[in-house]
Amino acid sequence: MLASLPGVRCYVDASTALDHPSQQPRLAGLGIFFVNTHVQPTQTIYIKAHMPATQSVIMAEAAALALAALVNNRLGFNNAAFLSDCQQLVHFLNPADQSNPPDWRIKPFTQIFTTCSAQCQAKIYKINWTLNTTVDSLAKHAILESCSNYEPVCSYSRHSHQCPLRDALISITLQGVTILAASCY
Repeated sequence: MLASLPGVRCYVDASTALDHPSQQPRLAGLGIFFVNTHVQPTQTIYIKAHMPATQSVIMAEAAALALAALVNNRLGFNNAAFLSDCQQLVHFLNPADQSNPPDWRIKPFTQIFTTCSAQCQAKIYKINWTLNTTVDSLAKHAILESCSNYEPVCSYSRHSHQCPLRDALISITLQGVTILAASCY
């Protein structure tokens, strides 16, 4: 299925500190990986972020998806396919009626995703966790990092003068989420 999706694919994932009843809220790492086949050579973007106070795994997954949707819109990608291994979140976002979320604390993040995806005709798909290993690794590494003074790195050959990722990330704020690293290849 993934090979048949044209254009931009955006993989998202989140990783949280171990579940422990006395550890609420807890730290979450967020991973985002864009693959843009609309350009040649294919462009890839990696983003790591963290969320120091998440209440649940699905809340962290929804925050990663909201951040990815904001980046997607700022970069001007249309018809993107968002790919997540969080079945509960994907099933909630796909129907027209989103009035009954599995956790009400995800609503601000899912509203951001819904608004952004409508603007750029994006869709969300559930994928197997084995196809999400790159962003899973990004999310797990984000838990271990704490520095937020980053400068996006660009090694993409078509961005010889200025990378649009830097400008896109400067204009994005998402409550409770801090971007730790970003690179464009």
